[in-house]
Amino acid sequence: MRMKNILLYFSIILFVACGGEDSESGSSENSNNDFPNFVDSNNMRIFARKGVTNSFLNNVGSAYSEMFKENSNIDQSMRSNFLNVCKEKYVYQRVGVDGMANNSNFNPGTPPKPYDDNATDYIWEMQTGGADQIGEVIEHLLHTVTAVTMYLTYPDWNYKSSNSQLYLAMMEAVNKGVYDISDYDNLKGEDVYERIITQEYAYWLILAEWDYYEVAGKKDNGMTGNGEFTLGTSSEIKSQLPLGHKLYQDHIEKILSIPNKEKIISFFP
Repeated sequence: MRMKNILLYFSIILFVACGGEDSESGSSENSNNDFPNFVDSNNMRIFARKGVTNSFLNNVGSAYSEMFKENSNIDQSMRSNFLNVCKEKYVYQRVGVDGMANNSNFNPGTPPKPYDDNATDYIWEMQTGGADQIGEVIEHLLHTVTAVTMYLTYPDWNYKSSNSQLYLAMMEAVNKGVYDISDYDNLKGEDVYERIITQEYAYWLILAEWDYYEVAGKKDNGMTGNGEFTLGTSSEIKSQLPLGHKLYQDHIEKILSIPNKEKIISFFP
């Protein structure tokens, strides 16, 4: 996440209080109409603000479903546990139209009950698709996966504990100069600081393990990664960040599948 997005992100973040491939769409019964439409995908409800196109909302649901394809690495018990927690804790994702949060009076909206605080940031529908839109979608879906559902499911993903597997893996990347967290210095002392630096780390780690930097428009010239996270390939993670690679192997690759790149590109051309 670049510096220009931090204040916007901080202004809309909600604090965390605490399956199947098919997506179903519908209309929200929320009386204040903050989120008139939604799709359900793999036990997560994806709410849309007014102005979000139905095609984009459905494609976000389809992109999330791509992460739950079957493969030989999946631990069915761990995946089922993840999906059950997502359903039982009413984890959700919000989608809006790019630019709507630039208004100083922007209200992040209130989802209908029983949905409450188990969400993180927005996905913004942009005027153009391509790599930037893909990066926007994948990044914020993974934020919800790691900073909400994984946090609620596994103590190893407790971003509040400096002894958790997640935190120790992140510090490995920081100490080796791979992950630059200086853009977030202005948030030190805030309740969200640890959450943000760990969820951004997890996003970069997974993106590299998936070899997705170029597809998501996150690769800087002359690098496999970028200025915030310098490693952008699975082979580099394996050789240079053993704690990060183990975190990925122990959890992410047992629950999520690497989304098919051609399909993801087709969703957001």
